Amino acid sequence: MPEDVPVRGFSIGMAALVEDLGADHAPKGWAGSPSDLARAARMKQSLAVRQARAGQLEEACQTVEGVALIYRRLARPEPARYQPELALTLTAWGLWSSRLSRREHAAAALTDATELYRELLARAGRPRMMYRIRLHVGLAVALSNLGLARSELGEHEAATAAAEESIVILHRLRAHNPLYRMLARGNPVGFEHCLAAALNNLGLVLAARGHRERACELAVQTTESYRRLAGLAPVLFESELARALHNLGLAAAEAGQVDTALAASQESVYLHRTLVSTDSAGHRQDLGRALSAFARIRAASGRDLGEALAAAEEAVTLHEKLTADQPQAFTADLHAAYGTVSQVRAARSRRSGGSADSDADLDTGR
Repeated sequence: MPEDVPVRGFSIGMAALVEDLGADHAPKGWAGSPSDLARAARMKQSLAVRQARAGQLEEACQTVEGVALIYRRLARPEPARYQPELALTLTAWGLWSSRLSRREHAAAALTDATELYRELLARAGRPRMMYRIRLHVGLAVALSNLGLARSELGEHEAATAAAEESIVILHRLRAHNPLYRMLARGNPVGFEHCLAAALNNLGLVLAARGHRERACELAVQTTESYRRLAGLAPVLFESELARALHNLGLAAAEAGQVDTALAASQESVYLHRTLVSTDSAGHRQDLGRALSAFARIRAASGRDLGEALAAAEEAVTLHEKLTADQPQAFTADLHAAYGTVSQVRAARSRRSGGSADSDADLDTGR
């Protein structure tokens, strides 16, 4: 079965991401007043998001670490005002640390975020309904990403509990909170995105536990949600749909649903090609991963092996270029791409009776 790593950590609930403004230059340890620093932090959100989308996760993590330091200091005299900002920052820090395979660090940051959200909810008064909704959604986001971090550490029971609680919170809000339902009707895109991401992450957690059928069902649900969202807002969600299709291809292959896996991986490659024209390093990385998945699924099923080899070699070329610019961020993908080429060549050799260079009968498995 394919060995590709699914796309993890769909970005939900991102906010308060800024450059490190925590240098102690002023006599009181600040470059400005608390309100000035908080305002500057929020104004830098778009820059930090661009760093992450460009694949500059090292820079993004450094940014978030500095912001967490600022908000911890600001929250001491004014916890009610700045602890929600700190919780958001910790969630982002955990998510991006996870993408850099800093599993312990990611789990620690996300654990801090979930505990902070629970404390905030315990203190929030019942009349502050909108504030409580924001806290519940923030907790759901943190729990969903904590589930992935725990899963990567092999803590499968804790991972499943966190990921499932995330979805329970979102379902409970929709079922029992009239204000939440009204907000969801007014902004269906944002609210469905949150639930779709949580479903995706639960599917990945269950897949890691070997629950293949359930993981595939969740991957189908995630893909259907992002297809609806991409129809409403293609600029925002076509990339998420492409990633969901990537994950569906891998999940379906693991569940033995070969035709679904083949179709999903093909559509994922197609969508990633339309997105890579932006020349974003993140999109090129996603295309390389999609090509590797496309090739591995076909190698495992013995189908379309000529196309599979071309895709695998294209993935190598993409990752070689990315690794030349940012070796720390992309070397693992390059090694995986080399492995994909070897796997496809081995499949071709078996199909052609032992000669890896023979092109005979490569397309007979269509």
